[in-house]
Amino acid sequence: MAVNDSIARTQAAHGGDSSAEAIATLRHDLRTLLNHVIGYSEMLIQTAEEKGFQELVRGLDDVCAIARTILVTVNASSSARLTGRHLQTLGGRLLETGQRLTAMIENLRSLPMVNHDAEIEADLEKLSTAAKSLIQFANKLSAYPLAVVPEPPVAVPVPLPAALPVPAPAHPPVVVQQPEIVRSAPRPQQQSRGLLLVVDDNEGNRDMLTRRLQREGYAVLTAVDGRHALKVVREHNFDIVLLDIMMPEIDGMAVLQQMKQDPELKEIPVIMISAVEDTASVVHCIETGAEDFLPKPFNPVILRARVNALMERKRLRDTEKRRTAELEQAIGEAERQHKIAEDLLLNILPERVARELQERGEVDPMYFEDATIVFTDFVGFTRSTEELSAEELVCLLHEYFTGFDEIIARYGLEKLKTIGDSYMFASGLPTHSSSHPVDAVLAAFEMVGFVRQMAADNKGPGWQVRIGVHTGPVIAGVVGIRKFAFDVWGDTVNFGSRVESSGAPNRVNLSDRTYSRVKDFFRCEHRGKVKTKEGRDADMYFAESVAPGLMKDAASSWPPPAFRRRYRVYFQKEPRAFPKPSLQEVTVA
Repeated sequence: MAVNDSIARTQAAHGGDSSAEAIATLRHDLRTLLNHVIGYSEMLIQTAEEKGFQELVRGLDDVCAIARTILVTVNASSSARLTGRHLQTLGGRLLETGQRLTAMIENLRSLPMVNHDAEIEADLEKLSTAAKSLIQFANKLSAYPLAVVPEPPVAVPVPLPAALPVPAPAHPPVVVQQPEIVRSAPRPQQQSRGLLLVVDDNEGNRDMLTRRLQREGYAVLTAVDGRHALKVVREHNFDIVLLDIMMPEIDGMAVLQQMKQDPELKEIPVIMISAVEDTASVVHCIETGAEDFLPKPFNPVILRARVNALMERKRLRDTEKRRTAELEQAIGEAERQHKIAEDLLLNILPERVARELQERGEVDPMYFEDATIVFTDFVGFTRSTEELSAEELVCLLHEYFTGFDEIIARYGLEKLKTIGDSYMFASGLPTHSSSHPVDAVLAAFEMVGFVRQMAADNKGPGWQVRIGVHTGPVIAGVVGIRKFAFDVWGDTVNFGSRVESSGAPNRVNLSDRTYSRVKDFFRCEHRGKVKTKEGRDADMYFAESVAPGLMKDAASSWPPPAFRRRYRVYFQKEPRAFPKPSLQEVTVA
């Protein structure tokens, strides 16, 4: 703060108004100067004690005690309205005492130990500058124009001491009844305990507070005003911000409000600092979001205690946030792993069965009075096992069966298992569907078309596929406790396998029972009685294509409108899928 600007600033700001705001500005500026004298004295005392310079300590005790006494006198004026005459009187007494302080400091600078210690010599220079600034301020105050603060109708007397206590030149030090000078603990020798930001427009205030905090082991950056503070605080990860209230342009309250409204800054603890003892300001700071409030001059012990306590709270809060984040991450990972396990289970079991197994740990057997079972196998597979390497054979089966998986997924059917080159799936279980025989045949057509397309593209050895379809009752369930598998049993399953083995390459072979359920949708060829492996004679049919009458207007819509209409009439729903147009010539020729 420029001392020469203090009185002029008050006059310009208040236009000669005798309001408490004008007096508060003067008192704030005077307190700031006194805080500089007290602050540098205390830091010098600590340094001198560490180095064993007891004579210097005693002299600094005197200087600090006098400055504290003046500060008490200034604080006493806060409850009354000072008049111009009172300010002039106070200025004269401050001038006399300030001159004595300056003389005392100059005597201390002449001590032998000072001349050989650059650190102490530099701080004594700063202390001397602060005392001379106090004299300059006192001269301005003594010349304060009476017109600026006129006498009120009834003057309120302000208690001023008849003479400010000044210690005698000789020691022991003067005994002062005002606040005791509190010694700080020796500076810690340790790594940085955290990064702090000190915001104050006064260079002396920044210097003293920064050095006090550095003595406590903190790394400190500074900002010269509110605008600078808002820029710096976004560039570094600060643990605490110590923020002066009274600053030009953007004051401390405005900075605090902007920080608390910013999602990235609102969690940074803020300690408000000020030389003005105003309860309303303290309350407003806390309500706005400040963690604490510190008045100037700083009591080193209280400053250390509050900053350390706030750092500990922040450390605990950061630890809690980190643990919460770690817990959320662990929960997320557990949920991800659970989802993977669930997806794997759904790849093995139907969803309904998987849910029951997860909830109960077992699955009750299920009876389905009507379902369609489909078996497939490849013609020429045995020869391929002799001609292809194991790796080539597995990769080829993987490509074929992946295509089959995609087909039955489109039709909403249920893959049961693969055994060697045999692929088995079901329609109508575990969820009942009235359209299951038709859906199974449509999927079978598309599988034949897929195999033919693979051969046409010269992928693999040109396998052909036999497909057998049979409809009837089955029992389904999960057996065992390891490597769960959903399976079906019954004569329908056994005979479905015989229908497949009794078929022909790249043909869809139907049992008589399946034929009776799909004949209105497909053109079929009656094969007559076919003898199965165990010698059983049974009527069988080759499904040739979709019934020609249902393929009308196929070019205008897919599936063809006639097929869709009959499907809706029979089953009261839309078909889920239909063989792709590109496969029609090989699936529904």
